[in-house]
Amino acid sequence: MSFKERFGMSPLALISVVFGVFMAILDNTVVNVAIPKMMSVFAATQNEIEWVITGYLLVTGMLTPVSGYLGDRFGQKRIYLIALGIFTAGSALCGLSWSTESIITFRVIQAIGGAMLMPVSMTILFSMSKPERRGTIMGIWGIALMFAPALGPTLSGYFVEYLNWRLIFYINVPIGILSFFMVTASIPKMPARSTERLDIAGFLTSLVGFFCVLYALSEAPADGWGSITILSFLTAGIILLTFFVAIELTAKNPMLDLRLLKRKVFLVSIITSSLLSVSMLGALFILPVFLQNSLGFTPLETGLLTLPGAIVTGVLMPISGSLFDRIGARPLGILGLAIMLVGSLLLMGIDLNWTFGTILLVYMFRQAGMGLSMMPLSTAGMNDVPRELVSRATALQNTMRNVAGSIGTAYLSTVMQSQSSTNLITYLQRLSVHNLSQINLTGIPSVFGVTNSTQLTSLVGELQQIAFEHGTQTAFAVAAIISVLGFISVLFIGKKKPPLDMGQRGGRSAAIME
Repeated sequence: MSFKERFGMSPLALISVVFGVFMAILDNTVVNVAIPKMMSVFAATQNEIEWVITGYLLVTGMLTPVSGYLGDRFGQKRIYLIALGIFTAGSALCGLSWSTESIITFRVIQAIGGAMLMPVSMTILFSMSKPERRGTIMGIWGIALMFAPALGPTLSGYFVEYLNWRLIFYINVPIGILSFFMVTASIPKMPARSTERLDIAGFLTSLVGFFCVLYALSEAPADGWGSITILSFLTAGIILLTFFVAIELTAKNPMLDLRLLKRKVFLVSIITSSLLSVSMLGALFILPVFLQNSLGFTPLETGLLTLPGAIVTGVLMPISGSLFDRIGARPLGILGLAIMLVGSLLLMGIDLNWTFGTILLVYMFRQAGMGLSMMPLSTAGMNDVPRELVSRATALQNTMRNVAGSIGTAYLSTVMQSQSSTNLITYLQRLSVHNLSQINLTGIPSVFGVTNSTQLTSLVGELQQIAFEHGTQTAFAVAAIISVLGFISVLFIGKKKPPLDMGQRGGRSAAIME
């Protein structure tokens, strides 16, 4: 039996779609390492250059909800190719950028394409694959989802340190062009399935609402949650999204079909996957910051440490997908969440004495849990959705994941910073003239008689490191609590059920493909 007969699509079709998604996700992480270099090249301030990242995230979050409608209205393959073309062109322009304003503008262009690639690619693969092999196919797709974020810092660190920072954008061009022709040749025609008009009211309220919420979340760690600006944007976003929910629940043809959340397995899948995203993306933010700020790792060393964890995840993704096809999502989710919980508990003990090898092993162990659970849980939810609503379901799933990831990163960042500051203030308050002689810290001799500024500066520096260490431990404690919530939610996913479209021959529908 050939690959196509077994899985419902050719190997080239699968690889071509995964290529495009891998490129888009990789680009989310390669830019972070190059930010200091961009500041130097463009003579930009920290606040100005941060919009290279913030602008991309905002546009991605704003446009993901409409991806389901566009795919249904104009055809999934056509939208995927358009998105791929826009993303590739945006990458080339970013490499050619000459100023802060130009690179921010070109990153927005990139994001317009990137926002569509992930949800539309899921719809294409889900529609083409045989229902009984869907777990394996989505597991292979998940390699891009998990491997790209960890490869990004390593690749970017190498380019920035040894070659040219512009290569982080130029590398997308040949990959994008190759993927474009591969998709054109290997994916069958996927005609439009709907002639409905766009839900304008829903589109506008979601566009502005998600912008306000995501902007507030991205800026809150720096400005503080009590900032007037943050509170204003957050309040406006919540009000607009409340209107959006009301519109979508009453509209005849909603842009984002929230009524899908009435399906138990799909709802539990989204909740659990969102909690996993919070835990995963939060750790991807916390760990590199601690490694570089406290342990003195270079960006390249940080990337090399997280890379093996990504490889473990990538290897386990298709394996867990294949197991899902046999035993369902529940046992894999329980095992994966349990491993993630143990990994998070271990990371709660991270300190300045941890070695490279210790951190590497703990991180690899934790990522193994992610590799076992993420795609089976997502696929179980999609299997609970009627085939004609798959594109809307992928849009909803990715929207929720984006928002959850933003919330998780912002909240864990805030926890880490606030706890570090609180601990430092507490330590400094104990440094009075009367008790200096009583203080003995690991690695620091008795400070009795400390009177000169050099000794005091050294002492305060040590206290800052210890305070940051404790702040990081607290953030990982929150990540552990999130893993507990995910573990509890996966218990409600139920036993394995056949996909709703199991009876359709070849896993396809005439309404989707010709």
